[in-house]
Amino acid sequence: MTRILIVDDEPGIRQSISTLLQLEDYDTASAGDGEAALQLVLQWAPDVVISDLQMPKMDGLQLLAAIRALPALNHVRFIILAGLPDSDQGTDQNLPLTDACIAKPFTRWQLLTALRSIGA
Repeated sequence: MTRILIVDDEPGIRQSISTLLQLEDYDTASAGDGEAALQLVLQWAPDVVISDLQMPKMDGLQLLAAIRALPALNHVRFIILAGLPDSDQGTDQNLPLTDACIAKPFTRWQLLTALRSIGA
């Protein structure tokens, strides 16, 4: 079963994504900021991280950089959720280390399509 870590400072968003993914037979965990997420990545070893871009303590890009800096975590796929212009074209040029970028607000279909496009 694919493990997905959901990282967002909004509890309602975390819960909504978690419920959706559990209905699709994904194993999920969640964190409210990048620092807590990094600890979970190290302990729980998810296959995919879905992270909000703007969060307190450690934002999505800082979390992404921390994960990419550790060779043992090279397998972890990373999806950014952000209110970025032109992000509906896939991975934004300003986010080259991500595997996908989804513009907020997004639909169930967009999230599942992004996961399938990265092999999850």
